[in-house]
Amino acid sequence: MLLLVLTALLGCSTECPSDTRLNGDYAVWSYVTAPTADITGQDIADYPWPAMFFNGWSAWNMEYVSGHQQVQIFIDDQPFTADFHRAPDDCRNFTMQFAGTYLSDQGSTHDFQWQGDLAYQGPNMTGTWVYQDTWSNTADGTSGSVNVPEGQISLTAGGAVGDTGL
Repeated sequence: MLLLVLTALLGCSTECPSDTRLNGDYAVWSYVTAPTADITGQDIADYPWPAMFFNGWSAWNMEYVSGHQQVQIFIDDQPFTADFHRAPDDCRNFTMQFAGTYLSDQGSTHDFQWQGDLAYQGPNMTGTWVYQDTWSNTADGTSGSVNVPEGQISLTAGGAVGDTGL
């Protein structure tokens, strides 16, 4: 009888926690991992790398929109809507993709697409991403495009960029 009960218990799968578990503020560390030779685009030398949310520290706030497979994201207080997908039987791994216009603190405008493969790590998340961007900076007259084939991201729940010491 005990063997039957153990078999039944081990055979049962539990439901995944709600994806609202990603709701909250995050200190985000993100950086390019692709070799320089693999980054393509126009006028890459003029690209404002230090000003971009995918290259260094940024502050994110996220809220899962239940029933819509979307996440409302604020990156450095700028709003975006991400498409979210997690397989029903995979409680840990998910994808997010979003596009929009990002205004850097250095005055450049970026029409971008970001796509990430992420994993829950307790209250935090990690993963990889790809990024495409057409940009311009009216202050210095530069413009171009960039395609980054791979980067890494780590989101620390409840953290603030100022808490990192950077």
